[in-house]
Amino acid sequence: MQKLLKIDHKIYFSWLAIFAGAILPLAFAPFGYYLVAEVALLLLLFIWFKASPGWAFWYGWLFGAAFFGCGIYWVYISIHHYGHAPAILAISILALLVAVLALYPALQGYLLNRIYLQDDWRKFLLAFPLCLAILEWIRGWFLSGFPWLFLGYGHIDSPLRGWATIFGVYGVSFAIAQTAGAIFCMFLYRKNKKVLIALMLLIAVLWGVGASIAKINWSKQIGEPVEVSLIQGNITQERKWRDEELWSIINSYAILTAKNFNSKIIVWPEAAIPTYPENVWLYLKLLSFVAKRNETTILSGTPFYDKQDERYYNGIMAFGASVGKYYKRHLVPFGEYMPLKFMLSWLHKFFTIPMSGFSSGSKNQQDLFAGKILLAPFICYEIAYPGLVLDYVPRAGLLVTVSDDSWFGNSIAAPQHLEVARMRSLEVERYQLLSTNTGISAIIDAKGKVIARAPVFQQAVLNAKIVAFLGSTPWVSYGQYVWLPLFLLGLWLARCRK
Repeated sequence: MQKLLKIDHKIYFSWLAIFAGAILPLAFAPFGYYLVAEVALLLLLFIWFKASPGWAFWYGWLFGAAFFGCGIYWVYISIHHYGHAPAILAISILALLVAVLALYPALQGYLLNRIYLQDDWRKFLLAFPLCLAILEWIRGWFLSGFPWLFLGYGHIDSPLRGWATIFGVYGVSFAIAQTAGAIFCMFLYRKNKKVLIALMLLIAVLWGVGASIAKINWSKQIGEPVEVSLIQGNITQERKWRDEELWSIINSYAILTAKNFNSKIIVWPEAAIPTYPENVWLYLKLLSFVAKRNETTILSGTPFYDKQDERYYNGIMAFGASVGKYYKRHLVPFGEYMPLKFMLSWLHKFFTIPMSGFSSGSKNQQDLFAGKILLAPFICYEIAYPGLVLDYVPRAGLLVTVSDDSWFGNSIAAPQHLEVARMRSLEVERYQLLSTNTGISAIIDAKGKVIARAPVFQQAVLNAKIVAFLGSTPWVSYGQYVWLPLFLLGLWLARCRK
C-alpha cells in the first residue's frame, strides 16, 4: 500500500508539472497575464521541493515539454501547411524540438536537487533564479540557439521591465524567478516574522527598483523627428512565389509607397521583392529615382545572389536617398538552410520551402543608412538574439526589423515576435521599425512601447514620427560583459552542498 501511495504521489506531481508548464505561455503575448509566470514557477518549486535529483529531472522535463509544446506549436504550421511536409513528419520535428528544449528545465531541476540542500533559502533565492537565467542564455546560442520564450519577455509590461536596461532580458528573468523563490520561502519560513518581513522587502525592492529604473532616460535624442511609413503588403504565401504574381506584388508595394513619399524612411517587409533585384532592376531604378527626388530611403527585404562568392543570401536592400544592403547573419535551420547537410539532406524531399538554400552574412558588413541615421538591420527572428543587437548599438540610432510571419498562420507567433522586438528596443533604448508581410507591423519607441501597430492579415500602411537616439543603457555599456560573471559568482556563493 505504501509503495502504491508513492507511485500515486509521483503521478500527481507529473500531472502538476505538465499543468504548470502548460499555463506558462499565458504569461506571454498575446495573453499578457504576466503573473502566471510566478505561479508556474511556484508550482515547479513545490514539485521539486522533496524530489530526488532523478525525479526532479523528470518533472522539469515534463514542465518544459508542456511549456514549449503549448508555446511554440506554430512551428508545426510552418512545416506542414506552408512547407508541405507530411503531418507525421511535421509533428515529429516539433516533438523533437520540444523534447530537446525541455532538457533545460530538466537539467535545472537535477542540478538544484543534486547540489543544494532541500530547504536552504539560498537554493530558492539565489541558485534557482541564477541557474534559470544562465540556462536561458545557453539556450540562446547552443546548437544555433533558440532564444524564444525567455521568461523576461512576458514581463515587458510589468514593473520588472526596468531590469532589462541593466542586465538585459536575463535580468528580468532572474527577477521573476527570484520573486517566485521569495514567495516559496515565505511558505517555508511562515512562522518566522523577521524572515517574512525580509522576504516581503526583497520583493518590494525587486519590483519597485525595476519600475524606477524603467523611467530613467539613458540615451538622448539626436536630430529632428523623422516621418516614417511601414508597408504591410498582406501577400499570401500561395501568391508570393508564383512567377505570374511577381509584377502584381511589386506594383502593390509601389502604389502604397507612392502615396507616402512625404516619409523619409519607408520599410517593406522581408522578401517583399520575391525575386533577385537584378530581375526587376529597371523598375527599382525608376522607383529609386522618384524616392531620391523626395529624399526618401526605401528599405525592402529581398533575396540576393552574390556573383563574387556565388552564394545566395536573404537580405535587405536600401534604395532612393540612401543605397546599401545587408545580408542576414542568423539563418533559420531547415527554413533557410539545412543543418548537418551530410546527414539530413534527405529531408529536402519532404519540404518545398522557397529560397531555402541561403548562406549566412558575415559580421563585418557595410553600414546601412537611411539619410543620416545609421541603422541596425535585422531579418525575422534575428531580433531575438540580444548579442546581434549589441553588435550595432550604441553606434546605430534606429533598429529596423523586416519579417514575414505569415509562415505561422493566424497563431500566437506574431504577437510573441512583437513582444521580443519590444524587449530589444527597451534593452538598448532605441526606436524600432518592425515591418512584416501580414502583421504584426509596429513602430516601437525607445522604452519598448508600441506607438502604432497594424492589424493582422490586412493590407495597411503605418505612419508615425520617430527619433534617432544616441547613448547607451548600462546593458549596452557593460551589462553584456558583467552579468554572466556576476551571476556565476552568485551561483558559487549560493552553494550549500548536501
